[in-house]
Amino acid sequence: MIYFDNSATTKVDQDVAEKAMEMMLECYGNPSSPYLLGGEALERLTQARFYIAQVISAPTSSIYFTSGGTESNNLAIIGTVYGNPGKGKKIITTSIEHSSVKDVFKYLQSEGYEVVYIDPRLGKIQVEDVIAAVDDNTLLVSVMGINNETGEVLPIKAITEGVKKRNPHTIIHCDYVQGFCKMPFKLYEIPVDLLSVSAHKIYGPKGCGALYVRPGIQLKPLFYGGYQESSLRPGTENVALAVAFGYAANRGLINLHKHLDYVTGLKKHLLDQLETIPEVEINSPEGSSPYILNFSIPILRTDEMIHYLKLKGILLSGSAACSRGATSHVIKAMGFDKQRVMSTLRVGISKNNNLEEIDYLIKVLKEMIKREGRL
Repeated sequence: MIYFDNSATTKVDQDVAEKAMEMMLECYGNPSSPYLLGGEALERLTQARFYIAQVISAPTSSIYFTSGGTESNNLAIIGTVYGNPGKGKKIITTSIEHSSVKDVFKYLQSEGYEVVYIDPRLGKIQVEDVIAAVDDNTLLVSVMGINNETGEVLPIKAITEGVKKRNPHTIIHCDYVQGFCKMPFKLYEIPVDLLSVSAHKIYGPKGCGALYVRPGIQLKPLFYGGYQESSLRPGTENVALAVAFGYAANRGLINLHKHLDYVTGLKKHLLDQLETIPEVEINSPEGSSPYILNFSIPILRTDEMIHYLKLKGILLSGSAACSRGATSHVIKAMGFDKQRVMSTLRVGISKNNNLEEIDYLIKVLKEMIKREGRL
């Protein structure tokens, strides 16, 4: 089996899984308990928090554990809106966000908030379009760092600077799930107020994420019932997954540039090979993340291609895993025609892939195109 769906999730590294197992079997105390076993669990939890914080140069106390990127995004957005009443009813996002952002904005729109969706222009989200939408009534801007379907690297630094210049009180949230430990991001360079990250995109376990909250930002909790995570996310922490997440984050930071260089080479090879196939149209914009490549083969449908590739031992997707096979709203928002939208494939590359796997993918794609009339 060849796995090219790493944008959906990654295989957990062996020693990361072993860290989780160690916490469940040996250091299993409740970190809120007043005895040694609980204290040891708290110490390991704090260390994991530090490891995640250091990736983005954040204070350790500004990292809050959640159940994943979806909860982090919900807490950031709903927490901001409900935690800052009277500070504005206008909120801004893009039309290419992950469903855990897009659907939250739809909900808030139904609650009477003015929602502005910024569409791609010239194949990308343009800085000036986001900034132009900001006014004195703008409470929140939520813009992803890297698109999960095309790998578009959004200009978060320029957006942050422009938004704050136009309205210093506007809160800025960034869904950075696809960039954390993959692309450099430091808060002293890009001072967003809220940042969402997740473990299972960086060879860590599913079911664990984190939210960075800049000191002074007011959020209303989604849950109540305890003092854990400074009462922002109450409930006994999932120490095993959090410690595994921290371990994966620390390793990810150490190897960030090494893996980035390696994956960059794999993507270049894949692009070079795809450009020799006339039927292929590249959807990922120039300068996109080395970890993601999106393209279309308009003479075939996405579901046909995914099925054929699966039979050949290749696993990849056509859009975000959360969409469960639905037509990509991202590719549609980019203005491509229906045939192109209905024929997308997303290759999620990781440190575990190699050139031989890419060559095999190209071979199978060519074979599939030749068989087009019989599929």
